[in-house]
Formats: sequence, structure tokens, C-alpha cells
Amino acid sequence: MLLTSVTAFTLNILIIKMAFEDGLDVNTANAARYIVTIIILFLFLKIRGKQLTLLPKERYPALALGITVFMIGVGYVSATQYIPVSLAVLIFYTAPFLVAIISRFTENEPITFIRLIAISIAFIGLVLALDVYSVSSLNWRGIAFAFLAAIGYASLVSVGSRTMRTADPQSVNIHCLAAGTVLFVVFLLFTGGPAKFVTQAGWLKLCVSSLTLGVGYVTLFAGLEIIGPFKTSMLMNMEPVLTVILAAILLGERLSSVQFFGAGLVIAGIVLITHEFRSARY
Repeated sequence: MLLTSVTAFTLNILIIKMAFEDGLDVNTANAARYIVTIIILFLFLKIRGKQLTLLPKERYPALALGITVFMIGVGYVSATQYIPVSLAVLIFYTAPFLVAIISRFTENEPITFIRLIAISIAFIGLVLALDVYSVSSLNWRGIAFAFLAAIGYASLVSVGSRTMRTADPQSVNIHCLAAGTVLFVVFLLFTGGPAKFVTQAGWLKLCVSSLTLGVGYVTLFAGLEIIGPFKTSMLMNMEPVLTVILAAILLGERLSSVQFFGAGLVIAGIVLITHEFRSARY
């Protein structure tokens, strides 16, 4: 289930990147993808007989998390318009290290030696992956959007974990995704509406991307229920690896050997800090 989820999330961002070449824009892509996702997720949870209601004290924080979903969608997809997808995903996956810093203040989680080492390894890896010596060739907007998505994801995890202490995680997730979808639609309407000059190939790619995003969330929840959060978090670390590989195959993106080494360091840091966090919790 989780390998399917990782593959679906990876294909989702790569396909939507290709759809931009056919006239699609970021706002149309986000609104359409999340509308499809929330429908698929709602049906899946209803079929499973899951209780989706929340108490008012849980509902409002869950809905407020829609802002972080909006940040992730706008930041992640927008970043791919300015920088290679492979680099966008590496920047996005600095989120676990931001979680470590935020948790120091919200959860009183200490930044241990291992966590500090993991953050340092990943930072060095990111510097190599971004090739700072030629960073002027990278669009700063792409880097900024990717970091916006990382901050959004880190906020979602940090704040969401507090909400999920007393509420069903899947109910919290569908509430925050629903609120995020509303924000995407409203933002689309206030920025000129859907894209008007999209080719048939572009609409087809949008449909496939929307479907893969929905499949990604459904299989993520199914896998999480089967094997638990620890193994889930470790397997989801495969996403940046798969993205770099498929970006080279589908989009023709090529990283230098130094950048590949840097990407490896980022992934090593993610695995290390995730493992350390889970070891401390369990």
C-alpha cells in the first residue's frame, strides 16, 4: 500500500509538471487535484465505515490546518515551475528537520546530538544538491516556494499531532484537506478562474495527476493502519529517491555526481532523524 502511495505521490508531481507545458496553471491544477482527492478520500472512509465527525474543540483546529495544506499545494507545485522537480522535492523534504526545531518549543522535545547530526548532514547535502556555486542559475522563486511547502508540511505535522491526540487521525486529515480544497477553489476564483487555453493533453494529464493524488492519500491511510506510523514514515522516505530517478527518466532532468551525492546525504539525514524521533517516542 505504502509503496503504491509513494509511487502515486511521485507521479502526481511529475505529471502536473508536464501539464504546465500544455497551458495548465498552478491554481487550476491545485483546485482540480484536491477536489478529486477529497471525493476519493471521503468515499474510501465511508466505505470503511469510519466516523468522520469531530467535536467542536477538535473540528476548528482541524479546519485551520487547511491553511497548511494550501501552503503545501501552492508552494510545492509552484516550485516546479522555476526549478527542477528533483531539487524541489529535496527542499520540501527538509520538513522533518523543521519539525525537530518546532517541536523543541511546542512539545519540549530536545534537539539531541543525533538530531543535530542529522540536520547537519542534510544541510550539507542540500547545499551540494542545489550546487550553491552556480545557485545564480536557479530561480529564487522556486527555492522560496519549495521552502514554503516545507514550512507548511512541518506546521501540519507539528500542529496536527496535537489535534490528533484526542481525535481520530483520519477525521482530522479529511477536515484539513477539505478546508484546504476550499481555499484552493476560492483562490482560483479570485485569480481569474480556471485556465482557458489548455490542450486536450493538458486536461488529460490533469485528470491523471488528480487521480494519482487521490490514490496516494487513500493508500497512505490504508498502509498506515496496517503497519503503523514508524514503518510508514521510513517507507515514505523513498519518495525523494523515486522522484529524482523518475524525473531523470520522464523529464530528462540530470543531476551531476556531486548533486546526486548531496541528494543521498539529504535522504540519509531524513532517515536518521525519523528513526531517532520514533525511537524516542516508542
